[in-house]
Amino acid sequence: MSRLMRISWNLVLGLSFSLALAGCSNMPTQPVAPSSSESAIGTSREPAQVLGLLEGSSSTTTTTAVIGLLGGTVKAGDFTVVFPPASLTQRATVTVSQPDPAHPVVNLSITPASANKFLLPVLLTANAKRMDPALLSTAKISYYNPATGQWEDRVSTVSILNLTVSTPLWHFSTYRVTSGGKAGW
Repeated sequence: MSRLMRISWNLVLGLSFSLALAGCSNMPTQPVAPSSSESAIGTSREPAQVLGLLEGSSSTTTTTAVIGLLGGTVKAGDFTVVFPPASLTQRATVTVSQPDPAHPVVNLSITPASANKFLLPVLLTANAKRMDPALLSTAKISYYNPATGQWEDRVSTVSILNLTVSTPLWHFSTYRVTSGGKAGW
């Protein structure tokens, strides 16, 4: 019995040391602090603005975080990006921006640019609670291809239970939630 307790105690100490060493600042469970740019009007010419998707928009929801080798989560507006451990080869600054909370469009950026190619796919998830339930089953996430000027559907997973739409990403760009070829909640 004492040998079992010694092994369990050693295991607990080892796990505690590992967690203390790794920290949780870049883990998916880290608290998300509001960014200083939250609720600020976007000023750059982002693809969503060029496409005219921001007519009458009043605010931008943006979050920026540094993600390292241990992975992490960045959330802004209706969108969440989860980086699994080892998806990046270097620390990077990730920005998730939903230019208009009324439209399901998200701009994803990462610096340095060399980090915009992931070893493992990151998961983009959109909260689709505002979408018409009849359209949710056919919802997809689309990618804006700047080379063609077209939106291209991504393989997406819909959770009727959680009211979300998700897709794995190998790089960052501009994405939107669509149903029947049209964007919108």
